[in-house]
Amino acid sequence: MNTKPNPNTGDPIGQAILDYAKFKKPFDIIVSSDLCDDDIIPIEVLFRKEEEMPELELSALDLCRGAVLDIGAGAGVHALALQDRGHEVSAIDLSAGAVSFMKENGLAAKQIDFYALNNKTQYNTVLSLMNGLGLAKNLENLPVFLQKVHDLLLPGGRFIADSTDVKYLYEDEEGGYWLDLNSAYYGNFKFQMHYKKISGPEFEWLYVDYDTLHQHATDCGFKCRRAYSVEEHFLAVLEKI
Repeated sequence: MNTKPNPNTGDPIGQAILDYAKFKKPFDIIVSSDLCDDDIIPIEVLFRKEEEMPELELSALDLCRGAVLDIGAGAGVHALALQDRGHEVSAIDLSAGAVSFMKENGLAAKQIDFYALNNKTQYNTVLSLMNGLGLAKNLENLPVFLQKVHDLLLPGGRFIADSTDVKYLYEDEEGGYWLDLNSAYYGNFKFQMHYKKISGPEFEWLYVDYDTLHQHATDCGFKCRRAYSVEEHFLAVLEKI
């Protein structure tokens, strides 16, 4: 396994996964944003066992049916848990390091952009966790994203994903909101990940509120319901009608 950091890889999360798998030394992944303070992803989170997962994620696993496609799978913790439960699981991620690690752990993993998947292969469940609706990139692209999911699902299939209503970030001390209604959707973000001296490309990420998701899902031919929520974070199940 090649675990030497390469500043030119542009794959911070993949290198972090490979390093931790070999050395078990925790180095945080730094996430910088254009709209809020830097955040961190403790690398151990990407290696958690099923018994360490929060209730929302366990609920998502319970809701999976049949053959599952895990998109943005990372180190494959959800895919592995589902495989252990007896599901046929495919996993995809843009990170070469993440895909390499998943393959070494017995997962059918592929490095490919979600939008480049062949629609001829369909699944009973498409899963996207850890604010997985962010893969839609921005609100304007949400219909395109949902249509792609719809095409990848078998009749009666379900899309299981979570998001967070980040309106609270714009709340003032008096309980009001200072949103600019003339600007882009308040859940459109841009992020960049950093690990040691490796920085990845800037990418768009969507945090969508449930009501907005429900409307777009309905327009796209889904029956949408909120399966679990904790504060502003929610799990949605979109069933292909």
